[in-house]
Amino acid sequence: MADLSRARNSIVAAMIVLGAVDVAALIYLALPLRAGAEKPSEVQRMAEEEYRRLRPETVPLKGIDQKLIQAQKDDAAFVENRLPARYSDVAAELGKLANANRVKISGASYKVIPGKLPPGIEDLEMHAGLAGTYVNVVKFMNSVERDKMFFVIDSVGLSGQSAQSSGEIRLDLKLDTYLRNQGGA
Repeated sequence: MADLSRARNSIVAAMIVLGAVDVAALIYLALPLRAGAEKPSEVQRMAEEEYRRLRPETVPLKGIDQKLIQAQKDDAAFVENRLPARYSDVAAELGKLANANRVKISGASYKVIPGKLPPGIEDLEMHAGLAGTYVNVVKFMNSVERDKMFFVIDSVGLSGQSAQSSGEIRLDLKLDTYLRNQGGA
């Protein structure tokens, strides 16, 4: 029996200590003694301000995995549909555009430029002389820029004007395009 009364005394003492801890916790929660409890609206405002500041940084990253997959598909379609596979494709396309715009191409030269391009794509630089009326040359350059085959006009230089009064001009044109390997890319 002595053991039972000793156990009861220790249980009662533990309950009193736990009750005192509960009372202290209730007082702590009820009174504004903790940080931020005095001004909950101020804490809320600061949190909302931080959310508004950080939101634009995270929005572009939503759905990035799908965006990357779509970008890879778009890249493959661009390479397949807009980049020529052979030098002859480039020459034929420029010849077709020149004929359509009544411009003469002379002294065309091609050079592959080594660079930091993905495997299966080569940088092709072209230099050519153009001869025609000003209006026709401008139409030719516009049609080159808008053509399905991808061209970048790098530079245009005036190389002379015809001695005749026909208004013909001669230009030096530097173009860039990219060749895709037929086996890949």
